[in-house]
Amino acid sequence: MKVTWKAVAAWICYVLGVIGWCYAGGWMVLTHPLKGLVLAHLAGDLSLGKLIVAVVQGFAYLSLGGAIWCVGYMLSNYFRDR
Repeated sequence: MKVTWKAVAAWICYVLGVIGWCYAGGWMVLTHPLKGLVLAHLAGDLSLGKLIVAVVQGFAYLSLGGAIWCVGYMLSNYFRDR
């Protein structure tokens, strides 16, 4: 099998998309909203409003991570198909 620059570019785009998802979707969700909830609970200041905000932030970060992965996947298909 001959490896071309297009195959390498497709692989790099896909890997960057997966890494972007892991950072934005995984790391950001696990650190920012959950850290805020834990700190609010420890301070005795946890409320339903803060819980709802954390859920919305988590959904936004997971959606952003999915969008980053989709862009990487589309770019990899662009290079692979040509």
